[in-house]
Amino acid sequence: MIIINSSVLIAEDFSAVGRLSATAAIAVFSAFGMQTATLPTEILSTQTEGFGKPETLNTDDWLQRATDHWNSLNDLKFNSGIVGYIGNSSTANFLHDYFSYLDLPELLIDPVLGDQGKMYDGFDDQYLATMQRLLKIATIITPNATELSLLSGEKLAADASNEEIGQAIAKWRHMNHSHAQVIVTGVLRDGGIGCVYMNEGHLKWAGSPYISGHFYGTGDLFSSLLIGYLNFDLDFDTAVQKAVIGVYDAVSLTTRAPESQRKFGLNLTRSLYNVAMFTLGQTGEEV
Repeated sequence: MIIINSSVLIAEDFSAVGRLSATAAIAVFSAFGMQTATLPTEILSTQTEGFGKPETLNTDDWLQRATDHWNSLNDLKFNSGIVGYIGNSSTANFLHDYFSYLDLPELLIDPVLGDQGKMYDGFDDQYLATMQRLLKIATIITPNATELSLLSGEKLAADASNEEIGQAIAKWRHMNHSHAQVIVTGVLRDGGIGCVYMNEGHLKWAGSPYISGHFYGTGDLFSSLLIGYLNFDLDFDTAVQKAVIGVYDAVSLTTRAPESQRKFGLNLTRSLYNVAMFTLGQTGEEV
């Protein structure tokens, strides 16, 4: 049953193994009672770490044919969209054109470009420029500190001060004539980790206790949770905080598994349970 009249378009990679990227996003939006459509930016036999070199499939031709089909359907409408990992400029340009055509009221783009102070292997300045163009149509972007550094030209560490982050946000928005909400993820503060973002002219913090280790799919989960809560018309601060808590719940459960199992993605059990309970409570359904 579709609980709310809302539909979201997901554009990110599809890993055939585990709970990552598009697979995780579909699960989250299902718990919100939202209809989904998915544009896999790339199909992988596994994620890129921990399983050797995966088999990959470029989807550009299918994306064009799929969206041509969707455009012919009168009963397929989207209220919002999320964009995650893309990986090549041709797909990013296609998504720019298609999302521009859709003109969605809410479009979250996670500019997956790098981490720990450097751009990911295989990306270059051309790809960065392509991502800058795509980000101009976003209503929300969720870079980490490294990605905001690449986008703004301002050097930022994971523990950058509010002043440094605020300057980088303002510079990027000015450079791109953008009014997008910028949420900087993975920021470290006093033993915690979370987001720094600007809302109503003020920099704000939403965080949780820091759990050491490397966890796959936290950005995908955060994006999905945030858009899901915003679709219920929660205020922006509350939606960000609930998304942060949802990621913390998943990470804390994942730490109970052997480290060798983390490559399969996050344990989403508690996060999905909380989303489902929230959804049923908002819609008046019997729990």
